[in-house]
Amino acid sequence: MTRGAVRTVVVLAGLAVLAGGAWYFRGLIPGPWNRAQPHTEISEEAALSADEKLARMRQDGDTVRLTGVEFSSYVRYRMAERFALDVESPVVTFEGQTVRLDGRLPKERIPVAHLPRSARSFVPDTADVAVSGSLRTVAPGRAALRIVSASFARIPLGRDVYVPLLDRATADEPGIREDELAFQLPPGAASARVESGELVLHP
Repeated sequence: MTRGAVRTVVVLAGLAVLAGGAWYFRGLIPGPWNRAQPHTEISEEAALSADEKLARMRQDGDTVRLTGVEFSSYVRYRMAERFALDVESPVVTFEGQTVRLDGRLPKERIPVAHLPRSARSFVPDTADVAVSGSLRTVAPGRAALRIVSASFARIPLGRDVYVPLLDRATADEPGIREDELAFQLPPGAASARVESGELVLHP
């Protein structure tokens, strides 16, 4: 083996050792591999991730961002008793500056008489409900979702259907418009907005 070939083998061996060491100690080396992977499913783990961010907000005064999965998990596992409309299995997604809420709602909560006559007998006792709209802060720690579209069992609902429902849910809420659904922000959050597909919370 020539001297050049020996040198090449030595260099390659050294690089292999360095690469192996870097992989072994990757947890101590700053880099994208150290970033927490975003949660993709609603779960207790995603709720814990939201808890950690909210704790940082309360303790350090940081503005924090929650993904739709984190906020949905927080709603299910931490705010279930306070969820205004008792929507079952809520899923919240953020798209740009728009909020979308999907879940399931008992038929008895919907004025079925306002649905198309041909669809009334086919609507199950509990069906999928979806609403979308924009978010605003109405008071410190309190926000409202202004609904621009809604559907039940995939049947579009007009304002004459969902506005009375919202009125029953937030009738005594000051500063809430007739087409808004008010809800409590997580403890420690004074205001909220939706930006770039995430919920931004400020202390």
